[in-house]
Amino acid sequence: MTKNKKVLKILMSLAIIVTGTLLVSGFGDEEDYDNTKFKDNVVFYSQHQDDETLWAASAIIEAINEVGADNVYMVQVSYGTGIKVFDKEDTFKNMSKIEKYEYREREFLSAVEDLGIKRENIILLPRLDKTGETNFGLMERVALGFEKNLKSVTHVAHTYKLDWHLQHLKNGAVIQSLYNAKQIKDVKYFVKPEYEKDIPSEEKIIYSTISKKDREKIRKACGEYKLIDKEEKREGIGYKSDHKSFERLMKNYNSILHTANI
Repeated sequence: MTKNKKVLKILMSLAIIVTGTLLVSGFGDEEDYDNTKFKDNVVFYSQHQDDETLWAASAIIEAINEVGADNVYMVQVSYGTGIKVFDKEDTFKNMSKIEKYEYREREFLSAVEDLGIKRENIILLPRLDKTGETNFGLMERVALGFEKNLKSVTHVAHTYKLDWHLQHLKNGAVIQSLYNAKQIKDVKYFVKPEYEKDIPSEEKIIYSTISKKDREKIRKACGEYKLIDKEEKREGIGYKSDHKSFERLMKNYNSILHTANI
């Protein structure tokens, strides 16, 4: 199937819907690489804008290096407007929820494209659902649509177990439930660094970006969440919300993932 036909098929499906520690550095050694390989297509599910960069940037780059940018997709799930930044700054006073969301969306789209994901491969669930609320049912149907249309897919979501944020856990639980029901076949889950110690070594995968070119992609993505530009309606929301995590990422360039077996 050609690229255009494949994308068309996915979009048609979405239209219907809306109505041991394994270290991979670049390509790693042969044994570890075989154990951590992605399927022919890879779909990442980011709950909030910046989650994909902070916790999965190196995994995204590895996926693109393995299967090519044409075959890597990003699904952004939540509006992401519940953070304190919106309550603290006068800039956002009297803004509607969708206006606040658009500030976050601008950061997100720029960052994800910096990491190498093509714009046509980015799916924004708030734009499809338009209810103002997070729709995990829609996320589930999108995942099943990818599985049906692309056949060979790795789904990469938030952890379903190791996080304090309930939406992150729910994001992972959606994918894990589909996996347990044998409706999807291949899954991985990204976690925050503080939970690495809680992952059994045999279920842990660490993707480490080592090339200067790929590290620069991560630095640029982080910069998108720091950018303040009134004319472009950019307010550095991600960085204001969690600057320590951005600074940590730009020191080690790691993504920590686990399997479905914890």
